[in-house]
Amino acid sequence: MKKITTFWNYFQKNEQEILNAILLGINTDEVFSQLTKKLDYVSKRISFVIKTPLTINDKFLIIFTGGGYRKLFPKIIAFEEQAPTLKHFTSQAFIKPLQNNTKYINGTDEPCSCKNYEIKISEIQIALLDYNIATKHIKINLYLPEYNELKQYEDLKSNIDWIVMQIVGEIAFRKHIKQIQLNQLPLEQIGLLSLMELPDFIEYLYKINSWKKTRQL
Repeated sequence: MKKITTFWNYFQKNEQEILNAILLGINTDEVFSQLTKKLDYVSKRISFVIKTPLTINDKFLIIFTGGGYRKLFPKIIAFEEQAPTLKHFTSQAFIKPLQNNTKYINGTDEPCSCKNYEIKISEIQIALLDYNIATKHIKINLYLPEYNELKQYEDLKSNIDWIVMQIVGEIAFRKHIKQIQLNQLPLEQIGLLSLMELPDFIEYLYKINSWKKTRQL
């Protein structure tokens, strides 16, 4: 994992410059281009997300993700394990499942800004399309209020995948989500669930599967 050590050596040496690029917009494109290039030396399939701290006492969180691909797990874990102690940043392996969903449940969340449009997570609805008991893969219909207007954008599918991944976590996303089919949200929403219920839905299907295995006649 020498390439990962090289990445962190570069990051630690240029930590203030990276911070300035985030907070002050100084040479942002150049800084992140160099940072991505250093990461590509390890793997071109691993990317990173930097999250802003919630309070002034917290650090920026840099999350390393491989979209849930199992072959990348050792390298992603190594990024967290080999991370040095940094003044302004801390690291995390994998996108974790969302912990606090209060604002999405009560609808007070701000819309997610994509390149040419916005999506409000609390307005997204889902319905089960199919579930494979053996593989534990599920297919879902996902309903967007403005789908008919948004479907023209090529990045819509990838942005939706990213949103769902942040809700359930990247490991569960890769393990369980076989297909997401996008649709226009109907006027009548009978039988639809909030996207925020997807983690509970996956857990519930596991319980059904377990009940079927232990049931005795």
